[in-house]
Amino acid sequence: MSLSLWNQPVTAERYRIFTERHDRYRFAAEALVNAAGIAPGHKVLDVAAGIGCTSLACLEQLGAKDVVTAVEMADAMRSVGEARTRGLPIDWLAAAPAGQVFDRVTCGAALWAMGPAEAVIEELAAFVAPGGLLAVSLPAAYLGEADAPGGGTDPWLTAIAEALSRLNLGKPPPEAPPPLTEDRLGKTFQDQGLSMSRTSVVHHLTQEAYCDWMTLPPVNDILLGKLDPEERPAVVAEVARDLDPASWRWESWALIMGSRPFRKSSG
Repeated sequence: MSLSLWNQPVTAERYRIFTERHDRYRFAAEALVNAAGIAPGHKVLDVAAGIGCTSLACLEQLGAKDVVTAVEMADAMRSVGEARTRGLPIDWLAAAPAGQVFDRVTCGAALWAMGPAEAVIEELAAFVAPGGLLAVSLPAAYLGEADAPGGGTDPWLTAIAEALSRLNLGKPPPEAPPPLTEDRLGKTFQDQGLSMSRTSVVHHLTQEAYCDWMTLPPVNDILLGKLDPEERPAVVAEVARDLDPASWRWESWALIMGSRPFRKSSG
């Protein structure tokens, strides 16, 4: 998922529409913030903030005078985020503020799109203050953990990808990165001086929500990469009309916490 595709205006607009229609990212953001124990007085950095789902969830747990620093590299996504949170205490930036540390650093639903996990976690960990915590969420499927089937005639929600593949509008997939596992994450957190813990939450993902998610250009690029990003949502919508709208599946989200201990006093 390249930054150029996230920086497409069509991506930002489709992401906004998806978030307003469906609770997938709101659910994941609220679960991450609750697991991170964000509380009034915390200094919070939200990295890969998108259009503000996790930042808004953070605000609900913070005090009236607290501010969330939201970092989003894609100008198109950040512009939508700034517009939908205007008037709220969220400070939007294109890059994380060098030299600062935070009580909580969050990265919701974005780790796999930011580069090699080890390098991303190393970068994020540098912003965690002593006694602070790095909180990351990602679908457990990215850790090689299979989701449970749901219901309907398409209980794993595979029909949309299969139908789009038959259109032969895709492009060769990039070389697959090394598989991301919980053990690999644990070692990476440990290397950065963070003690890792993990919990999970399960979400009910509908056919409609999944098909709407597939209209995002970074998501459908391999299946529809021969088309301009602006053309793809209509193709996905046309294919989705023939699918079972009653189908759904379970989606497990992994919530990964990395705690940094307080420095021991020299006395």
